[in-house]
Amino acid sequence: MGRTRESFTRLHWLFTSIKLARTASQAWNAACESYLQRYWALVIGTPTESEGIISAPLTKVLLDDGKAERVILAHPSGIDGAQEAVTEYRVMGPTINGCSWIELRPLTGRKHQQLRVHCAEALGTPIVGDYKYGWFVHQRWKQNPQPDFEPFTGEPYKLRRPEGLEVQKGSVLSKVPLLHLHCREMVVPNIAKFLSNTGEWHDNGTPWSKEKPNLLRFIAPLPAHMKISWNIMSSYLV
Repeated sequence: MGRTRESFTRLHWLFTSIKLARTASQAWNAACESYLQRYWALVIGTPTESEGIISAPLTKVLLDDGKAERVILAHPSGIDGAQEAVTEYRVMGPTINGCSWIELRPLTGRKHQQLRVHCAEALGTPIVGDYKYGWFVHQRWKQNPQPDFEPFTGEPYKLRRPEGLEVQKGSVLSKVPLLHLHCREMVVPNIAKFLSNTGEWHDNGTPWSKEKPNLLRFIAPLPAHMKISWNIMSSYLV
């Protein structure tokens, strides 16, 4: 979307901090405040609360003599270079086959690591397919599956493949599932309305685009492996 240096810079500021992206334009600032990212994730287990806000600062540690790094929850003292990290979450349905779908909305930070660490370490429910932050939980989940019960009949629920779904690679039915984290929705300011091709900024919108919307909304389809998992469990989602 950032086709010029100026537009890229402003969008980068927006993804880093809404405050950095502000200008003298009230319309632009209001559009920035409406910015959001909404993720869907399949996690192992289910959070204790059906919805809430995770406020858990993160920090990085170096591994293998500095060859690799890992993001972890920061120490409460806050003296280790921690960065603020806040995520809003909502459970979308019951636990089936030891897993549940949740919706995640990062309120600070724009990296997948924030969501992955918050799910695994703050909620205690690592994302299916995230072996970096949930390896031991994955092992227990696959080796010792726990029966769940259908919410309407109370009968034991056995995860089964719906008719017509032949491809199972990477889904929750696989022995080694792929990462089940997906940016489902994104709302961003329509930067093309305010920024001309010459780099000139227009607080009220460029002359040719005043009637254009201030916001752009994108909905992304699920990747194939998550779509199969979704179809298996969608009857119980709310």
